[in-house]
Amino acid sequence: MSRRRSGRVPAEDRSVLSSLRGLPAWTAVLLAAAISLTGVAIDSLSGELGAAFTVAFFVGCVLAVLAVARRSVFVAGVQPPIMMAVLVPLVYVIAGVGAGAELFSRSQIVAIALPLATRFPLMIATTVVVVALALIRAFILEPRTSRPAPRGARYTASHARR
Repeated sequence: MSRRRSGRVPAEDRSVLSSLRGLPAWTAVLLAAAISLTGVAIDSLSGELGAAFTVAFFVGCVLAVLAVARRSVFVAGVQPPIMMAVLVPLVYVIAGVGAGAELFSRSQIVAIALPLATRFPLMIATTVVVVALALIRAFILEPRTSRPAPRGARYTASHARR
């Protein structure tokens, strides 16, 4: 309780800045999605996902892993491939790319899968950076010092007090 009174944020609730409370997992996902959709909106003027989406996707995922609470860093670490797999096809389906008579014709599937495949390097690069940041946060910047002692150590410590 003395930690909360002193104004310090508990280690599990911190963002990358120890003085700021981190976002919950779902909010970090929304942050990355909102920034990525801003890039989609900017690129919608040209009719194709381009540089604005690329930058927004990368920045959104990096900001999410830095802003998330330490306990939710795993969610932010695995979100880039999931977001890419959902966001890119969704944008192309909404835009009506490959629209035809059939709902899921071969040409529609190719028209939706091709943009996803061409963004695979972006997804891999973003995932590598985000996972590296998550690992740095988890093991270097904010190491867990409050891990419970192994069972044998707790047993001997309690007997030493007697």
